[in-house]
Amino acid sequence: MHPCAVSIPFLFLCFLSTSTFVGGIPTHFTGDVRINCGSIGTSTASNGREWIGDVKPKFSSLLQIEGSSTTSTLIDKLISADPVPHKTARISLSHFSYTFQLSPGQKILRLHFYPAPYKGFKRFKDLFTVEAGVFTLIRNFSASLTAAALGVKSFSKEFCISIEENQTLDITFSPASSQAQDSTYAFINGIEIISVPMHLSYYRGGDLGAQVVGEKSLVYIDNSTALELIHRINVKWDSVSSGDDFDDMLGMWATVPAQNGNEFNNLTWKKSVDVGFRYLVRIHFCELGLKMAETGGMIFKILINQMIVDTNTDIVKERDNHGSLRYRDYMVTMKGRKQEGRRDLLICLQSSDELMDGHRLLKGFEIFKLSNPDNSLASPNALPPARDSPSWIIQRFVSSLGNRNAIATASITVIAVINIIVYKLRIIWEASITEEENRPSARAERVCRRFSLAEIKSATRNFSDAFVIGKGGFGKVYRGLIDNERETVAIKRLKSNSKQGKHEFLTEIETLSELRHINLVSLIGYCSERREMILVYEYMACGTLADHLYKLAKDNNTCSSITWKQRLNICIGAARGLDYLHTGHRVIHRDVKTSNILLDENFVAKVSDFGLAKPEDRSKLQSHVSTKIKGTFGYFDPYYFSTHKLTRKSDTYAFGVVLLEVLCERPAMDPTLGEDECCLTKWAQSKINKGEIEQIIASSLIEEISPDSLRVFLGVAERCLHDEPKERPTMAQVVQQLELALEKQQSRKFVAPEKIRSVVNDARTSNDGTISSVSTEQAKVASTDTIGPPPIGGTDGEMDNTDPPSGRKDGEKPKAYESLQRWARQVAFWRVKPSKKEEIVWKSVSEIKLPKFDLERIAAATNQFSSSNKIGQGGFGSVYKAMLPTGQIVAVKMFSFSTHGLDEFKHEILLGSNLQHRNIVKLLGYCIHGEGGMLLYEFMENGSLDTFIFDEVQCHQLQWSLRFKIMLGVARGVLYLHEGSRLRIIHRDLKPNNILLDTEMNPRISGFGIAKTLGDNQSDTETRVAGTLENFRKARVYSFGVALLEILSGKKNIRYPRYDLNLIAFAWELWSEGRALDLIDESVGGAFPAEEALRCIHVGLLCTQQQPYHRPTMRSVIVLLLDKGFSLQEKVAEAASYRGSMERTGASNMENEYLESSFIASRTFEYNEHNGIPDLGSDSAATFEYDNTMQR
Repeated sequence: MHPCAVSIPFLFLCFLSTSTFVGGIPTHFTGDVRINCGSIGTSTASNGREWIGDVKPKFSSLLQIEGSSTTSTLIDKLISADPVPHKTARISLSHFSYTFQLSPGQKILRLHFYPAPYKGFKRFKDLFTVEAGVFTLIRNFSASLTAAALGVKSFSKEFCISIEENQTLDITFSPASSQAQDSTYAFINGIEIISVPMHLSYYRGGDLGAQVVGEKSLVYIDNSTALELIHRINVKWDSVSSGDDFDDMLGMWATVPAQNGNEFNNLTWKKSVDVGFRYLVRIHFCELGLKMAETGGMIFKILINQMIVDTNTDIVKERDNHGSLRYRDYMVTMKGRKQEGRRDLLICLQSSDELMDGHRLLKGFEIFKLSNPDNSLASPNALPPARDSPSWIIQRFVSSLGNRNAIATASITVIAVINIIVYKLRIIWEASITEEENRPSARAERVCRRFSLAEIKSATRNFSDAFVIGKGGFGKVYRGLIDNERETVAIKRLKSNSKQGKHEFLTEIETLSELRHINLVSLIGYCSERREMILVYEYMACGTLADHLYKLAKDNNTCSSITWKQRLNICIGAARGLDYLHTGHRVIHRDVKTSNILLDENFVAKVSDFGLAKPEDRSKLQSHVSTKIKGTFGYFDPYYFSTHKLTRKSDTYAFGVVLLEVLCERPAMDPTLGEDECCLTKWAQSKINKGEIEQIIASSLIEEISPDSLRVFLGVAERCLHDEPKERPTMAQVVQQLELALEKQQSRKFVAPEKIRSVVNDARTSNDGTISSVSTEQAKVASTDTIGPPPIGGTDGEMDNTDPPSGRKDGEKPKAYESLQRWARQVAFWRVKPSKKEEIVWKSVSEIKLPKFDLERIAAATNQFSSSNKIGQGGFGSVYKAMLPTGQIVAVKMFSFSTHGLDEFKHEILLGSNLQHRNIVKLLGYCIHGEGGMLLYEFMENGSLDTFIFDEVQCHQLQWSLRFKIMLGVARGVLYLHEGSRLRIIHRDLKPNNILLDTEMNPRISGFGIAKTLGDNQSDTETRVAGTLENFRKARVYSFGVALLEILSGKKNIRYPRYDLNLIAFAWELWSEGRALDLIDESVGGAFPAEEALRCIHVGLLCTQQQPYHRPTMRSVIVLLLDKGFSLQEKVAEAASYRGSMERTGASNMENEYLESSFIASRTFEYNEHNGIPDLGSDSAATFEYDNTMQR
């Protein structure tokens, strides 16, 4: 073959390979870049990431180093740091730079420093500046001093910049001094450049942006701004994930607890930052918390520097508008001179749900410093005096005079200095008085209108006396016309010598700017110009309550007196306003009186004058605020006056004085009267004690007021005036009682004076100063009696369901049912608002100091939640057997908050931690993790009762003695729940699978997820409500009766196909046929005492009677089970007769039994009206099983 024939293809192949190689050279770094400064080749860090050396890099065109620098290795052994990239460094006495060829986009730039002695360079001699492109990142920076201050060996600084298309990134390191005698050097150990995903970009545009703190505007961070990461905090205590591995790649989330960690609804983080810069705060949200906010299950506020930036309502609206919401950005400016150093930036989360612990809402947050207009992120050195400063002006002035007349020059200079100082001081003084001292917060300024003094003078015709509508020690109140005389307002002008000064002025603005309620006066605006302190309110056409009670009459005004019904409505409105203050905003008014209750044109009451208002300290557990005595004589709470401890009940006491003023038509203090009569409270209580009640009632009311209404009104007034704050009602309870008084008044009959006097005989004051209730008919309660501690309702704050009326004609209800209805209405007097209940729940848990377990410990104890450790499955999660490191075996009950398990978790952690009884399962601890929780109970070796009585094999282990022991133990446990426990609990889900058995087969009641509580100290209350509370408990005895019959028979309470009857009806059928003992489980084999077994059957039948008031109490049940000498045959016969009469009327079938557990009634089953067969509901959490065949 010819040589040319071979050489031509060979040359072509060489050319092709060369072209391919040239075309394969990258033009820029793709992906992330990690440079191990001062090293050669590729190195792998301990986290598995690869770093490339800057000495002879593989693609030198992508990374270039300019300037004079050298590489160096640590002299000492590396301590507590990864060798990569900390073992080597690039270091120099003169400036040097890196140039990177990068892809466009937003980049995280992270600089790693390990300050230590390097060969030829001493520690603490490093002092340098770092620049990235046009941005100055750090200036006069010493890594050695920074590490020493932080107490670390190594650290990194992180920045964020934007790289444009075809733009290089130049990073320059410049030592501060190159003088031989004082040389400093610059060094760097590692450089990381990480691309930021678009969905997490810190540069936002379009309709998104960062909300400015203190304003309603948005700002947009563009590419001309550089950012420095100041803090990145993990709040949730687990990894903060963005849905990809970006956060893992950053690896910089610090776990720092919030301050005030003992107050779960007020978490605050303080982070020190430089003043004189803007900061971007990015808050990352937890998906569970956002879902709860959407459903109204979580109420929260987010504050930055004590200003509200977002609420749950705002977040939900944002999600609705923009879909998925992972984070929110906020912009805050830390004002001040840069020379002042640093100041705390405050981030606060206020949540109403304690068990959410704050950490279920927030994943974490980041704080970035933004570069200033001079493209600097560094805190600059001190600046020389400005050209316009007085010192510069004086220097120029003296210079212009020269030295021709030294004395004149000095004199003029001194005069000029004095004039400048006086002028400046005057400006500063006036500004501080008008603009700073009397200026409310930015939040209040957004809500309240700021009036000029000229507008106020125009509205009042220059404060004309003709416009005065009121006056007091504070100053005068004017009627004014604003907005071209279209709106009438009330203008309150404080006198310069008023007792109410700057503090009260600002307090009223701050307080009223947060309040919106129909029974609170509305603040329109204010004026603080030229030392004036003026407040502008909505106009109240009918003046004050005091005007209508006694002031107008004193001035010989012919205004007609307000009726008793009007007075009650006014008192109800004012009480609602105070209740809103106390429970809605935790504010104590501190100056409740009739002159501070205003009336609009419809006589709607409006509480006013919040100058002395005091917010409760949410960071403390105390229910009082220690403060100086302030208020009005005649209304002072004696407890507050003697101890200086202000509570909500101080307002309650003052409101009690208001109630007496309403009834008596005289002021709280009247100095014109004698010593025994000048104080209204002492005079009125003395008259009541003497039986002279008609002497304190205003003459205009004596023939109008109803005795029943008077009785209730006097009762609540007396309770408000109790010397002990704990014995006084809450304002919510006062509202309920006043509404009852109004109801009694509206149904009044003719009143004779002797009937009024009889109220005294019916409502005599007891030895402890309280008024006892009157019982004129069954369950008719005048709730003026002693008020015990408020009961705790369920999660919805409502009373439990009671039996429906049955066996009656249309419209007819049994008396006992009416009593229960009255109880449900009256019990609101002792009911506590949900927010208060939440406080009681968490306070109870914290007082008991229930152990808190971490997730890792429980995971290890359950073998990582192995299926072999799983021992049960409930409606809200699984149950695992676990062995703790101590060797103790426990049961771990799982709850998923995302599947409606949060309420059950809360109930069980409260109730279980407050119960100590041998027949109640013991709660050992809890764990809150991620989107769920766990409760740790003592392990019950023999499982639940249903696995024995309903199993054809296991049932043989339950011979009679064990069954009787279990029945008696369960009865004692239920009695403890009803009467012995502090919380007085109604279980509502008593059934065999909630009855656990220990190693000795002792029963333990469990499953308190839907239980309700009635409060403690209930014995007195039972007497007052004439047995209705007892009937309420009797209604709960039904489920025990069902469980008892199931234990006796070994069969579930289902329909028997053979007889078309359920278990209860079947038991009655056997009893009526004289075959009651045939109900006993066949597995017992006849080995049982017939008399004892029959007594148990009788008890079961009596407990499951259709009407609650026919059933025995749990205490009676125990007596009946144990008393062998007491025959129940007659009682059961009476019950059977009543049952038969109801069946003959055709009004009801016994098979149409009302199932007592409201869990079943409201969530699982509804009974069929025709055949008594329960229809299975759609709730997947149902725990009852019903088969179509006979079951054991």
